[in-house]
Amino acid sequence: MNRLSAFRHRLIGDRRGASIPEFALIMIPLFLLILGGLDMGYQIYVRSVLLGAMERATRLTTLQTVDNDAVENDIESTVKGIAPYATVVTTKGSFNNYSNINTMERLTKDVNGNNVLDSGDCWEDIDDNGIRNVVVSGKANSIGGADDIVRYETKVTYKRILPVWRMIGVSDTVSMTANTLTKRQPYEKQDPVVPKCKL
Repeated sequence: MNRLSAFRHRLIGDRRGASIPEFALIMIPLFLLILGGLDMGYQIYVRSVLLGAMERATRLTTLQTVDNDAVENDIESTVKGIAPYATVVTTKGSFNNYSNINTMERLTKDVNGNNVLDSGDCWEDIDDNGIRNVVVSGKANSIGGADDIVRYETKVTYKRILPVWRMIGVSDTVSMTANTLTKRQPYEKQDPVVPKCKL
């Protein structure tokens, strides 16, 4: 009994292995913080590259010689340079004026003066869809012509590089959107909006 009691006292007093469970308790949250920080840093990096690509898109669009699809291809190749498996979708639209953005298309002829599009009334069809509506995206898939305003919206979706977020119930897919507006150079006369009339 005496020897067993002495061994038990020696074992209780021994502190040589105490740092291992302490390290294990600290390591798990520290490891999650480091991996989460790396993933968040990558997300910030992808966002900054996307914003840089959108800025370059505005510079390219001001040129009269730019191809209609060149800007979208440039944005996609720039983002895929750092996120190769990302899905990059860019939509574009053009407006004649800044005042046409997010506003109801103006009636040019209102026969009975009720400010509603009736038979015989005419309106400026800014987005060229044949319906009088609030213009949100402009003339779809067009960068317009001289002196027009172009709006780009790019949505990037990719899988997170580290699976840390799944452990706390957050989706492992990241989606981010960036928008830009720019006015093209007035190298030539702007095309006027041709009114359409309801029959």
